[in-house]
Amino acid sequence: MAKSLVEWLRNSSHPVTVVDGDTRTPDVAAVFSDALPTHRFDLHDPNGWPSFSDFLCTADEDGVVVSGHVVTNLPDGINDRAMLFFERFIRLVQAYGYTVRVLFVMNPLPDGLHFFGRLVQSFPSVTPVKNLNFGRVREFEHFDNAYGAEHSDRALLLPAMNPRIMQVVRESNLSFSDFITQEGDEESNFVYAKIVVSEWRDNMIDALDDALYSD
Repeated sequence: MAKSLVEWLRNSSHPVTVVDGDTRTPDVAAVFSDALPTHRFDLHDPNGWPSFSDFLCTADEDGVVVSGHVVTNLPDGINDRAMLFFERFIRLVQAYGYTVRVLFVMNPLPDGLHFFGRLVQSFPSVTPVKNLNFGRVREFEHFDNAYGAEHSDRALLLPAMNPRIMQVVRESNLSFSDFITQEGDEESNFVYAKIVVSEWRDNMIDALDDALYSD
């Protein structure tokens, strides 16, 4: 989702800074490190949140703070304690003038779904994301039963991709755009894979346009 959001913003010519909060597998930062400003903070660790806040809220020698959009990849396995740090972080950076938009990515299981209800109570702009790599739209019944009546119309449907090709994309360590335009004789350069990724990228951009363009 983070890679898709970066790609969507770049497609609209917006300046983007990438922050990877999962230092165990910082693949988002690795993909964009040669093309965009990238930073890594261990957001599994409580000390990582103050470091991230300092980065966003402290001006450099020229008096400039981070400008444009900051796309942050949060680590898997957020628990109640980490959610508390996250909520405090949002309030802090909002006080410094940042607009925060949360994309809540889910699979069809109920694990962690209560965090969505917790977030929307304080931050109504949370966007639910149904990751269709994990199941069809109708299989997200736990979300639909708990929150669908109020939030299903705003849900972002992240399109699915052939699992084998998705794995090839991940192993290539390329952005989706770079994957499509690459040259060479690696496995990732198979014409069929590039066609699949190109079609998927178009669908992904359309999905983000539908869900986020008005903002």
